[in-house]
Amino acid sequence: MKKFLKGLCIVALSASVAVAGPEPTSKDLKKVVEDNGIYVETAQKGVVLSGYVDTSYTYQFASHTGGTAQGNDENVLRQFDTKNNDFNINAFKLTLEKALSDKNEWSAGFRADLMFGEDATILAASDPATSPGGDLFLEQAYVSLRVPVGNGLDFKVGKFVTLLGYEIIESPGNLNFSRGLLFTNAIPLTHTGVLASYKFNDIFDAQFGVVNNWNGSDKLANQDAPAITGRFAVNSPGGNATLATSFIYSPTGEATTPGAPSAGSVTNTNNFVVDVWGQWYPTCVPDKKLLLAFNADYGFAESNSLVTSGGGDPVNPGTSEWYGVAAYAKYQFTPVFSLASRGEFLHTDDGYKFGLPGLGTDVWSYTLTAGFNIWENVLTRVEYRYDRGEADTINGFDQHQIAVNVVYSF
Repeated sequence: MKKFLKGLCIVALSASVAVAGPEPTSKDLKKVVEDNGIYVETAQKGVVLSGYVDTSYTYQFASHTGGTAQGNDENVLRQFDTKNNDFNINAFKLTLEKALSDKNEWSAGFRADLMFGEDATILAASDPATSPGGDLFLEQAYVSLRVPVGNGLDFKVGKFVTLLGYEIIESPGNLNFSRGLLFTNAIPLTHTGVLASYKFNDIFDAQFGVVNNWNGSDKLANQDAPAITGRFAVNSPGGNATLATSFIYSPTGEATTPGAPSAGSVTNTNNFVVDVWGQWYPTCVPDKKLLLAFNADYGFAESNSLVTSGGGDPVNPGTSEWYGVAAYAKYQFTPVFSLASRGEFLHTDDGYKFGLPGLGTDVWSYTLTAGFNIWENVLTRVEYRYDRGEADTINGFDQHQIAVNVVYSF
């Protein structure tokens, strides 16, 4: 298959937010994936291949200042960067896409995102319906369609990433190497269904979707009703600020597995989450060197029951609630060097989101990330992260991590 480079501005990580028009985090953030895609000559013109290789080294050390630690040498309440003193192949990501036409006309395309590596293993474990398991994760696979109504009504049919959240699945597309508390614990990541998108003008755009489940499944958890999700965004006239509000309601229903549910499973949960994020490049700082952003989530699960390992009656029947907030800042000191910080707080009233039966808890986190653009197409990051929570939540109240991250994008 003949391949040649084409000067095409395409950012592979924009796949991580399933919206039309300006996509959150990928439009304005300085992403690691560079502006050159690889044009692939196929039976259909305009198919582009892009991706990245993401590697890291992580070292954790916990203070153990008291309490009952969940582990001794690995992070808890984290999903991806949990290993101590370990070199990691986080991800080898491939994206194949035929984008919709720039014109408001009948148009069709597709997008498929495949991820291999340790991140893929974690993601596939929570979405076995559309992933074969192991080290392969099918992040997205959808057909895109445009109907020339008004300014153009776009559809995605298939599997796509969630509308919720400021951070995205691909770590290189975020301000920090490690994923935050809200991304890991408060929101879903992928959905399977239909998503409609409409851009009213350069200021307002909206999306609405009907999907199978809370997170990624290819079948309805409640056979009587699918989940619904939506988003409304406001962009400043100058393009330097965005405010977006998203939601998902999922009538998950009773566990579909016959017999008693397994330990740790959640039964009869109707999940609802509302997510708000915003970002701003102050015009008083030239060249968009300073970025300020925030993210806030509130969610609840009705009639929640968390099953204990002893096989007894479910604990904490009733409604579970969780809420959290994150604040971000990044400053690009030079074309080579930048600093990004993140502070977070997350509360759960009964341990539902943390898998800790009967334990309401608060968790705080702070992250500082130095970014270096020394080599072409390579992002290098050095990061320190501190997490603190109550005794039964984190290793002896708090935990620390040092990480080095190297990413090559194409």
